[in-house]
Amino acid sequence: MSLTFTDLFCGAGGSSTGLVAAGYTLRLAANHSRVAVESHAANHPDAEHLCVDINHYDMRRLPRGCDVLWASPICQESSPAGGRKRGAKGQMALELEEFGPVENGTWERTRATAYDVIRATEIHRYAAVLCENVVEFAVDWELFDWWRTGMHHLGYRSQVVSVSSAHIGGPDNTHAPQWRDRIYIVFTRNGIPAPDLTPHPAAWCTECGEQVAAVQSWRNGRRIGKYKQQYDYRCPNSQCRHALVEPYVRPAAEAIDWSDPGTRIGDRRRPLAASTMARIRAGLAAYPAHRTVLTVNHSGHDGRAFPADSAPLPTRTIKIGDGLLVPAGGTWNQDATATTEPMRTRMANPKGYEALVTTPLIYEYRNHSTMEPVTRPLATVTAQGNHHALVIPYRNGNLPKPTGEPLHTVSTHDSAALVGPAPAVEDCWFRMLQPREQLLAQRFPADYIVHGTKGEQTMQAGNAVSCNVAQWIGERLAAAMDRTAAHAA
Repeated sequence: MSLTFTDLFCGAGGSSTGLVAAGYTLRLAANHSRVAVESHAANHPDAEHLCVDINHYDMRRLPRGCDVLWASPICQESSPAGGRKRGAKGQMALELEEFGPVENGTWERTRATAYDVIRATEIHRYAAVLCENVVEFAVDWELFDWWRTGMHHLGYRSQVVSVSSAHIGGPDNTHAPQWRDRIYIVFTRNGIPAPDLTPHPAAWCTECGEQVAAVQSWRNGRRIGKYKQQYDYRCPNSQCRHALVEPYVRPAAEAIDWSDPGTRIGDRRRPLAASTMARIRAGLAAYPAHRTVLTVNHSGHDGRAFPADSAPLPTRTIKIGDGLLVPAGGTWNQDATATTEPMRTRMANPKGYEALVTTPLIYEYRNHSTMEPVTRPLATVTAQGNHHALVIPYRNGNLPKPTGEPLHTVSTHDSAALVGPAPAVEDCWFRMLQPREQLLAQRFPADYIVHGTKGEQTMQAGNAVSCNVAQWIGERLAAAMDRTAAHAA
């Protein structure tokens, strides 16, 4: 008999999809957004759905007898991507024009508050309560400890897990190709074993010369934080003195539809914003023959670029965030980054902060030990450099060629040929990342149904819980619950 659960603030269904993949049965999903509930119901038709303001909902009406509650109460003000309201102008107006309007209720109020978790738990006394939130929820919210203690008073123990979606997965649970630092607060009722939620992503230790199960190494005694800011991963072996390692990650390229190169910049009906053009030029000057992704942030970053064979993004501050695929409007993250890197944290903002820029040159690259031809599926890559350099070719007036098509015959040498000088910006191809790509970056199934305008779909992707992390937590909780059942028998 599978465990049953209720999903409050369900959004489009990342948490529900992950728990269902872990073997759970969804009883009810609730959210205030009409379009999010429509999306959720289309993919989970056997569950009951509520479109209500959870703050004012009588929790006694929730399904009784559920084993687990999942709730993702995120205050937009806590998020590094929350920002302030701004009028649409320049590149932002162009994005809104492309992605379409967003329902006012959906845009202005993305989540209800954390207090509803306590209200629901007080009545239903779930065996476990699972919460997802941004790191700032714990470190910046003055009442976090009070809120957590409230659950302790109801008879629960708690643990806070800090992970990036890029590092979580397993044999039947593919990692998300996106950097997404989140905390997961897991409450288990007294008498139920706490699940083992210690992350051990696979990594290659160059010192030991072997693959290892990496361990989190916290800086300065911190236990809540972000990868490369408050913690790293190290080799578990003492012979290498627990060397720093980089867990394997999936490249952002796996979430991108490379058959759609976008529009040649010189042929655009409306010109790109001056700031966007400046960032594209900076990326081309640094890496003229690599596919790059440009991102934007709130203020004066220089928009430096990363080639397709580079390592994942360097350490980020909260201000800059975890950037990935593209700079085209918005005011958050303006780095150019490689498509081998996990996609940056998806934002709920429908303005589509990311766009794909490809250069009109042919560039082929093979590493002696780690590179596969681009005609084969991309394998999991490490966070170190020289991996999966993919480009869209463009020569002699031909349109960019998707990577799913064969390349011309290559030599047996493990080397690359770079043809031509850096292209003119006007000859590059540019487009905004589409909602389907953003959903894939959250590890939604490829056939997942999402309703609404492109802007609303983008927002649903940005608000979602990464499916792979929800599945990982669900599987480990189920294992703990099984131990309880076996002991009782």
